[in-house]
Amino acid sequence: MITQEQLSQVYEYAELFFTLEEISILTRIDIEELRREVTFGNSPLNEAYWYGKMTGQVKMRKQVKEWAEKGSADAEKQLAEWLSKQSESE
Repeated sequence: MITQEQLSQVYEYAELFFTLEEISILTRIDIEELRREVTFGNSPLNEAYWYGKMTGQVKMRKQVKEWAEKGSADAEKQLAEWLSKQSESE
């Protein structure tokens, strides 16, 4: 049984881009259960992982956008790559 505290930890660690193995160790959730739920699950554990991961990506992309607006060529390149991927998915 996954506790609310474990769900909160999964969210937090996914937001910081920890691997599934690292999250498993830190939360004491069996790695096979975690991997199965992340890959195939429709559960609070699945939602905690993916929402945490996407929240982390949003924060990172906002930072990259700020750097691009300040003239970082690498950040501009990264934004262009994300825009291309976005356009391909439409």
